[in-house]
Amino acid sequence: MLLGLLAAACQQETAPQAVTARIQLDPGVLLTRAEDPDEQLISDYNLLIFNAFGVLEEKVYIPRRQMVYAGGKVVHQTTLLLDVPYYIYAVANIGYELPCRTLSEVQEYRYYLAYPDEYSRGMPMAGKLEYQAVGHDGTLNLPLERMMARVNLTIDRSALNADVSFKVEEVMVGGCPSSALLFRESRAEGASQTFITGFTKSGRQADALNRDVRPGVSGTVGLYLLENCQGNLLENVLSPEGRVFTEGRYQEICSYIEIRASYHSPRWNSLAGNHLIYRFYLGESLNNFDVHRNTLYSVTVKPQGDGLQETSWRVDKSGLTATKGSLDLHPAAYNECEIGDDYRIWCDVVPPDAPFYMEPLAHDDDPEVNKLYSYTVDPDGHGLTIHTWKGGTALVYFQAGPPVNRDTLAMLVIGP
Repeated sequence: MLLGLLAAACQQETAPQAVTARIQLDPGVLLTRAEDPDEQLISDYNLLIFNAFGVLEEKVYIPRRQMVYAGGKVVHQTTLLLDVPYYIYAVANIGYELPCRTLSEVQEYRYYLAYPDEYSRGMPMAGKLEYQAVGHDGTLNLPLERMMARVNLTIDRSALNADVSFKVEEVMVGGCPSSALLFRESRAEGASQTFITGFTKSGRQADALNRDVRPGVSGTVGLYLLENCQGNLLENVLSPEGRVFTEGRYQEICSYIEIRASYHSPRWNSLAGNHLIYRFYLGESLNNFDVHRNTLYSVTVKPQGDGLQETSWRVDKSGLTATKGSLDLHPAAYNECEIGDDYRIWCDVVPPDAPFYMEPLAHDDDPEVNKLYSYTVDPDGHGLTIHTWKGGTALVYFQAGPPVNRDTLAMLVIGP
């Protein structure tokens, strides 16, 4: 009898119960509601199941037409042993069957994008369950992580001078990774693992950055990039101005945002084909350069004053040209008034801070001219009011320096 019980116990131990398992691929919560891409879309998936000894037991590639849904989720049905641990790996939306057959190959596999916005079939996703056993209900929820991060970019123009125009023409991800490890924290290891031209939105795609949703603050544009965790690369950086790499390998592999804007102010403007360029690195802090997968980053760029205070790689003004100055005389070059009138003559100068010189000719040197009028200079120094006493002629000379480099003469005939 005892021998029979021992034999039965050994048999149960060596023959676990098989169950029908349902593996649910769960893309989780949306990063954000977006027009592109559909962050919930799954159009194909790879599933690899290894036993506790690392032996591959099942490997499938399922295109969209063969996918099974239950409760709104993609479900893969298979047979697993009850209460026996497995290593399960899933990859969605890469468009081909993974060429992996061992645990180490899966864990070290690097996925390459053909182009920066390759997500028309859905954003690439990956997820894993390691040493996970299936219970009596047969259901395993396998969470998927989007391998890309999303950067929500906004422009706040509320601190710009009223006479400054800053229109975004294009935004781009620099140091944009072209590949990422599927199942481990990933980073670009060299320039060969980044795109020459990263994820870009231009023209109408960038228009939201030129339309206010509240006073001075634009709408939002979303940019995408694969995970790029470069870690802490600097020490004791106290301001964004010090957070730059202008040469070396980090300049090529750390991810940053580049904004190209058409610009106009009284002193500077961008000509066709040239831009004012703003750049800034992404990361968790001033010293850190991590961009994590499945993470939403919100960035607001706020230019101030004329928007040109900083001269560096971060604010590239090489595409700007000095605004052509102007000197406009008012009311006219020839003027008439009655004796006793107060008559104002002035110039509009662009840019207004150009060097300026004004002189009522001979007023201080010729006693006869001095008897005709006195004058009061305008607060901005660009004009004067003539207080007439006696009939005659007053001449006033105006001159504006660089970048205007013009002069003019005004005549006032008193009591013609």
